Amino acid sequence: MSNSNGELKSFGTLIQSLEEGQFHSDLTDEITAITKALQNHVINHGGSPKGKLDLSLKFQLKSGVITISTTTSTSLPVAPRSQSILWADDKGNLCRQNPRQRDMFTDVNAEEAETRAV
Repeated sequence: MSNSNGELKSFGTLIQSLEEGQFHSDLTDEITAITKALQNHVINHGGSPKGKLDLSLKFQLKSGVITISTTTSTSLPVAPRSQSILWADDKGNLCRQNPRQRDMFTDVNAEEAETRAV
């Protein structure tokens, strides 16, 4: 709350007054963006995604005047990535097939036989 001489007595009133109200507006937009990202993550991937909004107020007193600088940062849920399964050969190269396992089926390139009329 603020009184008649402009005292800011509550945190909410201070936040609303910073940067002539722009900081409060930006925080509201960031909260909306986090909420939408959480909802989209559940629709696309399920689970229980998490988001984060960090807010920093830096106070400096110089010549009797207090300056407040603000910063924010957000963390949105990250889409899960798939995994790849590969094997390493004796030389350290990655392979799609296990180099220590024999092939069960071999590719036999037989010549095409002549078609016969019966």
